[in-house]
Amino acid sequence: MSVFDSLSGEHALLLKLVGRLERAAAETNDRTAAHEMRNILLVLFKALEAHQTLEHLIYDESPEPPTPAAYRALAQVRKQHKAVADLREEAASLLNTLTPEGGTVIRELSLRLGAMLRRLIDEEERTVWPTFIAYAGRSTLHRLSRQAHEQHRAMERDVNRYWAEVESYMTGDR
Repeated sequence: MSVFDSLSGEHALLLKLVGRLERAAAETNDRTAAHEMRNILLVLFKALEAHQTLEHLIYDESPEPPTPAAYRALAQVRKQHKAVADLREEAASLLNTLTPEGGTVIRELSLRLGAMLRRLIDEEERTVWPTFIAYAGRSTLHRLSRQAHEQHRAMERDVNRYWAEVESYMTGDR
């Protein structure tokens, strides 16, 4: 399995959560929509943390010096992480003050986040990956492949655990 197979798997998991978030945002009942979007956002943000950890491992710890094009691509990744972090802060603030009827407010934020993540994942796969492959050595890619595979498996387990924890908390079982 290549490092990019693992990243693709994580991207697919994130996009699955984004799809679920977008379906929840389409719910016409504001109360139901707010409840579901809140749960999904809590899981999605945990998954994004794990994904960004993997990206840091891959892009920031390569022993090969990046080419100028790679520096630009890596700067793009950092810019993406900053944009997601800013939106995450906005969402955290919103979630702390969200009322059961707050579906309209959280819906707008959820749709912005979904569109942003879809765009960022597409940019990364089309621009960053090819640039990284062009400068990373074979031994680096092999080492990262093993680490990325382990990280991807851990992320899948963690997302399932996050769902269980959020559902348990929200239903009062906890």
